[in-house]
Amino acid sequence: MSLSTTGIPTVRPPRRSILDPVRLPKIAMALAAAGFFVIFFFWPLLDVVLRSISLDGVWDWSQPQLTLDHYLTILQDDYLHLVEWRTIVLAVNSTLLALLLGFPTAYFISRLPSRAAGIVLLLILIPFQVSIVVRLFAVTSILSPNGLLSQASQALGGERFSLLYTQGGTLVGTVMYLLPYMILILYSGMTGIDHNVILAAKTMGASGFQIFVKVFLPLVRTSILSGALLCFILALSFFIVPAILGGPQEQTVAVYIQQQIDLFQWGVASALGVVLLAATLILYVAVIRIGGGFQAPGIGGQAKGVSAEQRFTWSAGTVTTGVLTLISLLVLLLPVLIVFPLSVGETQTVVFPPRGFTLEWYGEALTTSTWLDPITRSLLIATLTGITSTALALYLARVVQTAKSERTKVIISGLAFAPIITPAILLAIGIYAVELRLDLAGTIPGLVFAHTLVSFPLAFAIVNTALASRGLDLETAAWTMGASRISAFWTVTVRGMIPVILSAFGLAFVTSWDEVVLALFLQTGPVKTLPVTIYQYLESGIVPTVPAIAALLTLLVIAVIITQRIIQSRRSRSAILADQK
Repeated sequence: MSLSTTGIPTVRPPRRSILDPVRLPKIAMALAAAGFFVIFFFWPLLDVVLRSISLDGVWDWSQPQLTLDHYLTILQDDYLHLVEWRTIVLAVNSTLLALLLGFPTAYFISRLPSRAAGIVLLLILIPFQVSIVVRLFAVTSILSPNGLLSQASQALGGERFSLLYTQGGTLVGTVMYLLPYMILILYSGMTGIDHNVILAAKTMGASGFQIFVKVFLPLVRTSILSGALLCFILALSFFIVPAILGGPQEQTVAVYIQQQIDLFQWGVASALGVVLLAATLILYVAVIRIGGGFQAPGIGGQAKGVSAEQRFTWSAGTVTTGVLTLISLLVLLLPVLIVFPLSVGETQTVVFPPRGFTLEWYGEALTTSTWLDPITRSLLIATLTGITSTALALYLARVVQTAKSERTKVIISGLAFAPIITPAILLAIGIYAVELRLDLAGTIPGLVFAHTLVSFPLAFAIVNTALASRGLDLETAAWTMGASRISAFWTVTVRGMIPVILSAFGLAFVTSWDEVVLALFLQTGPVKTLPVTIYQYLESGIVPTVPAIAALLTLLVIAVIITQRIIQSRRSRSAILADQK
């Protein structure tokens, strides 16, 4: 008891014990989230670091033997220098090409009316969400000696050629992967420019070129640098494209690490992984310092287009950017569309153009255990991953929004996004080593935990953004009316965010369904996930059922994206009507 300023005695509320039933759920959730990150993120990274400084690549706590020989090998080995140089050249060239195509494409979309911009963005999001192994299968069909490009060359009087297993083929595949990231980041920055600034420059007599160079470019400089750095980070640690399109003569660092693990050379592989992680972290910090934060591309983006005051007009600039936009759409959509004609050919080998017409391969894909078992396994893992990712994202988003310290918010948000900027190959070898110790390697729970680590950041981005815009006022009001905090959270906040939660679940589901690098390392049994099964066929030889599976997956993505857009459109119209009333 103490005296208040008025002399009236006041009674302080008793401190709640840690074992208080009100606090136990919060403590349990905090321990579960912390335990998840410690076991499946920090422990794998620590394991890789320790292996990189151990004598034989295996850390022994009872008799540790420290060495820097693996790092000296990286500095002294001429072949590794060549691999590192190839990786840097690929990252630089692919980032530059993505910027050269992405900037005019984003600019053209930002100048379009809202409805037209929405259609073009939809055409970009479809290949962005289609499985990377599906698109790479299509790219191998396009770049092969009998592929679309070679046949077009011969039809124009040129020679038969192939870009498979070449530096050029790897570059094409990497640009195809990076281009949507670049476009979406630049588009977000361009649509955030205040039109009044451009209008003021016009009224002061500035020409279109002067406005572009002296006004527009400085305003989008941050987006350009953020997009370029993010694409460079992704290209620097990319595994799947060089592994399929690059061939043995075009190894990158990520592919070299995977091959060293296959040879049980953990020391050099771990040291390379640590160097790759250090480079990635430096660039990630640069992205945050330049852009003021990290936002996953394509999360929450809406088609804004030009304003009513700035009507779209055709000019030399819009014609040029329009042509480059068509080229970008061709790069993105051709690998998605070509799987449909490839899936109906009658021959036992995949050829273009297809010979004959049959739907036999669709029936085989949907009736044989060769494909049904991987499909079933992928569905189960993706569903469980979607549930765990959404739950973890919802918890962390609430912690961020209720945290009083700005530093706490930054730390938790940075931790949430850390797994998707960590090189996938590094996570794969680290989690593989940890799950071997825990007897989780090759099991469904092991895959679900690993997939949750790389799936929940995107779900967190959606939920955190929605929770920030929604606020906690209604939930606070429920507290004041006597509802418990847990009851208020579930009945007020969660129920009001059902569409957002479903979107977060869908994105986590698709991310898990598409994931191939972690699954490639962690699956030791005969039954693989669907992406790994397709990947293995890409390595050993493509059968006609592969394009049929690819076509079905593409149709599924198209249906999901269009459904989401329809739901978002209806919600927007309902909100507008409610505001008018």
